[in-house]
Amino acid sequence: MSKSSPAFLSAQERGRIHLIPIEDVIYLKAELKYVTVRTQSREYLIEDALARLEQEYPDRFVRVHRNCLIARAAVRGFERNDVEGEAQWLVLLNGCDEKIAVSRRQQHIVRELGRP
Repeated sequence: MSKSSPAFLSAQERGRIHLIPIEDVIYLKAELKYVTVRTQSREYLIEDALARLEQEYPDRFVRVHRNCLIARAAVRGFERNDVEGEAQWLVLLNGCDEKIAVSRRQQHIVRELGRP
């Protein structure tokens, strides 16, 4: 996070604005025109571009799929999954039971983060 990057993301919900500390974010997933922000306690929807968030916080998040960025600090490990005879890696995350698929194009992330 650069010195000018905000320490919070903001989500509007039912007339309220929630400030989500960037260090609480486990992953960011693009879905249609929204981005789902996942924290340990819940999910929020924000209107932002995943590419912009990736550029804004390059040291904090890493792209594992065209529609998903994960927090480097939240990575617990990786799990290999065979789907129709093809191996696929899944990211295991701290604070979240959900497993995030790593696209073929981003497989190098498994080696780079050093936890194959």
